[in-house]
Amino acid sequence: MECDLLIEGGAILTLDARWRVFDPGYLAVKGSRIVDVGPLPVPPTLSAAKVLDASQCLVMPGYVNTHTHIAMSPFRGAAEDMPDRLTRFIFPLEKAMVRPELVYDASLFTIAEMVRSGTTCFADMYYFEEEVAHAAADSGMRALVGETVVDFAAPDCSAPYQGIDRAIQLAESWKGHPLIKACIAPHAPYTVDEGHLAQIASLAEQHDIPIMMHVAEMDFEHARFAPEHGSVLRYLDRTGILSPRLIATHMLFLDDADIELAAKRRVKVAHCPVSNAKSGRPICPAWRLAYAGAAVGLGTDGPLSGNTMDLQTVVSLYPKLQKTREHRRDIVSAREALWTATQGGARVLGLEDTIGSLEAGKEADIQIVEINDFNCLPVHDWYATAVYALQAQNVRDVLIAGRFLLQNRHLTFAAEEELKARLLLHAQRSREMIAALQTSMVDR
Repeated sequence: MECDLLIEGGAILTLDARWRVFDPGYLAVKGSRIVDVGPLPVPPTLSAAKVLDASQCLVMPGYVNTHTHIAMSPFRGAAEDMPDRLTRFIFPLEKAMVRPELVYDASLFTIAEMVRSGTTCFADMYYFEEEVAHAAADSGMRALVGETVVDFAAPDCSAPYQGIDRAIQLAESWKGHPLIKACIAPHAPYTVDEGHLAQIASLAEQHDIPIMMHVAEMDFEHARFAPEHGSVLRYLDRTGILSPRLIATHMLFLDDADIELAAKRRVKVAHCPVSNAKSGRPICPAWRLAYAGAAVGLGTDGPLSGNTMDLQTVVSLYPKLQKTREHRRDIVSAREALWTATQGGARVLGLEDTIGSLEAGKEADIQIVEINDFNCLPVHDWYATAVYALQAQNVRDVLIAGRFLLQNRHLTFAAEEELKARLLLHAQRSREMIAALQTSMVDR
C-alpha cells in the first residue's frame, strides 16, 4: 500500500477503545485519513512518499477544545481583577470594537496559539461567527462555530434575538464543509428567555445542528432559578433544550439530581477548569457527570476568561481539581484525563467517529511532541508524562486532515509576525478605550 506520509519511530498513544500503545510505532496517512497504525517494524507492503522521523517523540491525537471565544484575544488581560469587569469594561469594548475585521484577525491569531499547543479542533461561540469560520477554514483548522444569541442588541445584531436567524444562515452556509460545522449558541439561561430557548431547541432539531450554551455558571444565575425550579438545569428541562444536541458549558451549580438529569438527557459537557478557577467559581463535578454517563470534554474558555488557549494546561489541571473536589487520589487517572481531552472532546462535539483517536479510517488530526527535554524526562508512564509533564513548548508538529499546520515548530498557514502585528493594532485601540472608561469613572 502506498501512503502519502509515514510517521515512524515514536511512542504512539492511540487512545482507541483498546488503549493501544505502540512504543516504538508507525502511523500511515493517505489523503486526510489514517490508513494504518502499529508497532515497528513497518510492514514491507507499506511504502510512503514521505517519511517523518518521530524518534524521541510522543505521537498523540490532537486536543479537542470544546469551548472558546477565540476572537476575544485583543482583550486578553484587560481590566483583570476589576470588580464588575464584564459590564464595566468588556461589554462597552465589544460594542465599540467588535467588527468583522477584528473577529477574523483575532481568530487567526488565536488559532495559531492553539495549533502551537497541540489543539486540532475547537468549538466557539461569539459574534460575526462567520469570520471565525473563515479564519478556521483559511488556516486548515477543524471547528464547530456558533453564532451567539442574546436578548439585547449585539455587535452584529441591531435587535434582540437576531442571532437566531444569523445562526441558521451560518449553518446553511457551511453545510457539507469538511472541516467547519455550525451550531446555534444561546448565551445563557439568564440572557435568553424560556420561549426563545424552546424555539432554539426546535430549530436545532429541524436543521440538525448542535446547541452550545453557558449553563449553571454564575451564582446569580443559580439564585435566580433555584428557588422556583430547584436548579438551573431543572428550569432548562422545561424548555426542551436538554438533549444530546446541547453542549452545556461550565455546569458548576449542580446537585445529585442535576447530574442524574444531565446523564438521562444525554447532555454533553464542556468543562473549563482553568477559567472557572481563575474566576473563583466552584469546581464542576465533572468526574461525577462522567461516572453517571454524560459525555465530558475540556475547554480553555476564551482568551479573556482563561487567558491561555493552551489546552495542555487544562489537561493537567483537570484531574488535580477533581481529586481535590472529591478528596480522592484514585479518580481521574492520567489515562482518563488524556482521553477526556481527545476522544472525550470529540464525543462532546459529535465528532467521535471522525477524530479523537489514532486508528485506521479516522481523520489524521495528530500532534507530535518532543520528549527529550528537561520537563519530560524520564518517562515511567506515557499517560502521566502526557498529562502532567508536557508543555506547549514541546509540541513539534501538528497535522489536521493530513496537512501540516505546524512543522518543526513553524506555522505553515500564516506569517507569525504578521499575525502578531495585526492583533496588536486591535489591542492598542482596546487599551485606549479602557483608559478612557477608567477616566470617565473617576470623573463621575
